[in-house]
Amino acid sequence: MRVSLRLLRYFTATAEMGSTTAAAKILNVSQPSISVAIRELESLFDDTLFARESGAKMTLTRFGVRKLAEAQQLLTAASSFEADDSGNAASGEVQIGVFSTIAPVYLPVLLRIARTRFPELSIRFVEGDLLQLEDALRSSRIELALMYDVGLPADIERECLAQLRPYALVPAASKLAKKAGKLSLHVLAKEPLILIDLPHSREFLMAPFWQCGLAPEVRYRATSLELVRSMVANGLGVSLLITQGEPAGSAAGAIERPIREETIRQPLVIARPARASRTNASELVAQCVRDAVNEAMTRRAGHPRRSATRQS
Repeated sequence: MRVSLRLLRYFTATAEMGSTTAAAKILNVSQPSISVAIRELESLFDDTLFARESGAKMTLTRFGVRKLAEAQQLLTAASSFEADDSGNAASGEVQIGVFSTIAPVYLPVLLRIARTRFPELSIRFVEGDLLQLEDALRSSRIELALMYDVGLPADIERECLAQLRPYALVPAASKLAKKAGKLSLHVLAKEPLILIDLPHSREFLMAPFWQCGLAPEVRYRATSLELVRSMVANGLGVSLLITQGEPAGSAAGAIERPIREETIRQPLVIARPARASRTNASELVAQCVRDAVNEAMTRRAGHPRRSATRQS
């Protein structure tokens, strides 16, 4: 039996996600096909790649760790081999990733710009949290990602597009909304907090409070930015956010307020595998990403911060 790139992709995805079910979801294939691929590889090597634990969690064996490193090298080499820049760079397909909370803000603008400039260039995208995008970059499932840099490792290159400051989102009918000027974190911490509950994001958004020695009550957790906005608009609490822009479907009745304290800033970056080859097509897409972020921020700067129906 020959080892195919498909088997290697199924194996690396399972190793990175920790289960065949999660790997199947991110690769958009059936779970049994992932399980069959793992069994085929183990049969070929006559050794086990994973230790099956309770709750369907799969952990790499020592042999599996070694094979994972080899598989990732082969996938990276295959990606470089498949890149053909001899023809028209503004055609073909580019795979990208976008952090799920910022996708509604920047992705539609990016796709519009790319479609206008390069109608023959196809962009395939996946949404994910920061850990999922990092794994997808390492396994060469995507060529670049628009995401936040929250301690990205050295094997991921990043190009900083903006440094974003946290801001408060408060109910429009609340006393906090009627206060003039900036809000102090000390005042915000007295209100029930609605927290974005995604890997890395939750810790980053709590860090400004922790820096001030504050421990707000986290009343609700949500993975959707629009859900957080709607909950704030309905008076269920306040939130501290990073993502900026004007996503469609924002809830009415929520007001933004800048934070008084100088807090840590969140780098918005284009991330790529450090040693991966760059195709001309992916460079064109990267320029579209830069222009999309710049357009969204310029549009935002031209509008005062009002309700969440107009701002995010």
